[in-house]
Amino acid sequence: MKASIAVAASEHAPEIARVAAAALDVDVKAESAHVRRVLDAGHTLVAIAAGSVVGFVSNFITLDDHGRARFELDLLGVAPAWQGRGIGARLIESSVRAARESSAATMRALVRRDNLPMRRLCSRYGFQRSESAYQLWVSQAGHSGGSSERRDTTRIIAVDTLTYSGYWLEGALSQSAIDQARTMLLAHPDRTVVGAAVPEHDRRAVDLLQANSFDRIGGFHWWTLRL
Repeated sequence: MKASIAVAASEHAPEIARVAAAALDVDVKAESAHVRRVLDAGHTLVAIAAGSVVGFVSNFITLDDHGRARFELDLLGVAPAWQGRGIGARLIESSVRAARESSAATMRALVRRDNLPMRRLCSRYGFQRSESAYQLWVSQAGHSGGSSERRDTTRIIAVDTLTYSGYWLEGALSQSAIDQARTMLLAHPDRTVVGAAVPEHDRRAVDLLQANSFDRIGGFHWWTLRL
């Protein structure tokens, strides 16, 4: 039986959560506000067979430092019983098509260095891997003393994904930006995470994140597709 690809809707959330747990050992809280926001945005796709979700790919939109839309490929999962049938490839291909039909200038994915299947898929569909390796760091700590006024070049980007809601820090990392993002967590209780992906050779940024008790998640590369 061949699976069909469709835009995910809010009623697919419990089945997406089931696939995510079985395929990725990832907890998707199907009833949460941030999951509803991701699905309502209309960029997440599902593979459906026999009336059930057997795979999904989660995408969302951010803006780059020039204000241009970016199509972010976040999470891909296929139910174990349906793996090896090309469903993951079809979901990526459909995501690339959706990105090209959107207003986005680029599409990108942050892929673990040891995730060989995802690296092969990105390469197949024309994504280019970043020369630098990146480290992903996250913190769930709020902060009540940060200033709302900054004069640095760090950008704070609100993101909603299937697994968390929070803020990304991009650009030249600074203490004031970290403080402000943590203050924003306290102001928006539905957002729980501050994260940053920094080049692993950027010792200043790594030291700053360590000094602020961020946790290192692992090593990654950015894979980018010009649309």
